[in-house]
Amino acid sequence: MNIKNLFRRIDVREVSLSSPDITGILPIIGYVLVTMSFIDYISVIAEFQLNNFENELNSISLFAEHSWVFLIGLGFIFTRYFTDNQSDIRLLEVIFQKIFRWVILIMGIAFLLLIPLVFLDTGRLLKSFNDQINEQQNTNIEQITQLEKNLASVVNEQQLKILGRNIKMSPEELNLPYPQLKNAIEQKLITFKDSVRKETEKTKREKSLSTWKTSRRVIISLVILSFTFVIIWFKIGAAF
Repeated sequence: MNIKNLFRRIDVREVSLSSPDITGILPIIGYVLVTMSFIDYISVIAEFQLNNFENELNSISLFAEHSWVFLIGLGFIFTRYFTDNQSDIRLLEVIFQKIFRWVILIMGIAFLLLIPLVFLDTGRLLKSFNDQINEQQNTNIEQITQLEKNLASVVNEQQLKILGRNIKMSPEELNLPYPQLKNAIEQKLITFKDSVRKETEKTKREKSLSTWKTSRRVIISLVILSFTFVIIWFKIGAAF
């Protein structure tokens, strides 16, 4: 057998097929995708936790992600209604489309109504995160303040060196004379406080940027999906 023959161009009509038109498999794939999308929707709803801001945001994001597969499935289903394939349409499918278009409209409206919830939950989530960060900051500052009190109560060089070792001062710094060592410890504690505040603000900014970046993506997806569903609803109504 000549290997080159396997790669030569052929006329598909020469191949023995019961039907040369295989576009009929696209609606079948479409119905499977739509069905699987609804299964995914149900699984998301089952895990939905009201008043859990992070869970609500994740659930809305999952709804949006599963909807792209849903739209692809709809696209495959409607290949049945192309001019060349209309002879293959069943009456049951037409009835299904007339009913299902209202489900699509409800989904479009629901996604549009979820947008304010994304804004609200994002703000709540960031507030909760900031409260935790502030609490941690206050704890760290209290610890530094306690060290400052300990420094004020130091009465000899030995106690001062113990305090210096507790805040990880270098051997060279610990060998400084008593007044210089005490001053170095004071400055180090002040630096610690400033570092805690700066690190807290940096963490807040980074968390805010990353959270809003994710939320913006979800909001844009919901807007696009909402208008797409409404257009599909209108188009199906105009067709039937």
